[in-house]
Amino acid sequence: MGNIQNGKLDWTDLVYTDDKDEIEKYRLVLGDVLFNRTNSPPLVGKTALYNGEREAIFAGYLIRIVAGPDLDARYLTYALNSPSGREFSWNAKTDGVSQSNISASKLKEFAFAVPQLEEQHEIVRRIESAFARIDRLAKEAKRALELVGRLDEAILAKAFRGELVPQDEKDEPAELLLARIRAERETAPNAKRGRGRR
Repeated sequence: MGNIQNGKLDWTDLVYTDDKDEIEKYRLVLGDVLFNRTNSPPLVGKTALYNGEREAIFAGYLIRIVAGPDLDARYLTYALNSPSGREFSWNAKTDGVSQSNISASKLKEFAFAVPQLEEQHEIVRRIESAFARIDRLAKEAKRALELVGRLDEAILAKAFRGELVPQDEKDEPAELLLARIRAERETAPNAKRGRGRR
């Protein structure tokens, strides 16, 4: 269940088998769509596309969907992960004690628009272009946040050097002012504090 993350397959924390019959029966083929039929209520129905990244089989809590010649498997994956696909999963699930389940027969009831193949390809291209742009923006935002911390330090340094605003030549430099304040504090008599009587 944990290997489907954000519409993609996560190849960490895998389980392995050397059972030849199991491998033959459940071997994934490029373009297989994997539907998570068993999970917690908010996560049941999450879907990912197998892109042939490595040899793999699928586990029993997943349903393998093979798209026909008139259906782009990427388009189907996006449809199942879309808000309407998630709503379908929410309504189709049956709830157990801690897990929800969606049967293959229920999954067959998922209705969605299936335009001509060329249009499906164009929709997928636009979705993937938008995701790539979002990823770039997220990286830029992260970098900007890292720079903000350094910017605060740089601004303070400039402020103490008197570089933020034009300086009057008669003004004392900040370094000298701070040194003078320190010297005055060191020479000032310490006020004695005592407890007053009540």
